[in-house]
Amino acid sequence: MLSIICISILVVYFLVISLKLKEYGSENKTNKITKPLSIIIKISPIVGILIFTVLFTFVLKGRFLERVTHAILVFALWMYATQFYQYILSYYKKKEIFIGSIIGMILSIILAIILTPLEQYVSIIYSYMNWTSIFISAILYIVFYTIAFVIRKKN
Repeated sequence: MLSIICISILVVYFLVISLKLKEYGSENKTNKITKPLSIIIKISPIVGILIFTVLFTFVLKGRFLERVTHAILVFALWMYATQFYQYILSYYKKKEIFIGSIIGMILSIILAIILTPLEQYVSIIYSYMNWTSIFISAILYIVFYTIAFVIRKKN
């Protein structure tokens, strides 16, 4: 249950940090690194879907629903960590954003590492929520892409 609360806090924290970025411009020095990283982050779900499709079709057999919800959730957590890393690179001169992004990245990485083993994920999240754990992942993606495509485009 604590992991679910931490994931909820992460989503709200990501939303707050991302909305705060409206006040600042990114550093031009880092655009060479952050622009390609931004593109990779935005297209990574397509690549992930292809990879997971191959894995679930040919390699991983059994416990399909557990594996799918696990893959989606952990993948989303790594996307959050990568986005926080991009914020660190882009806004390194803004102490408030820099420190907030470091905290968010660390929280994302810790959650992703804790939930990466399938058995750990099943005992921590799936055993409480079963297939409805997909809704946590959906919320993670909705918030992430709302920020990436809607709010950030307005800047």
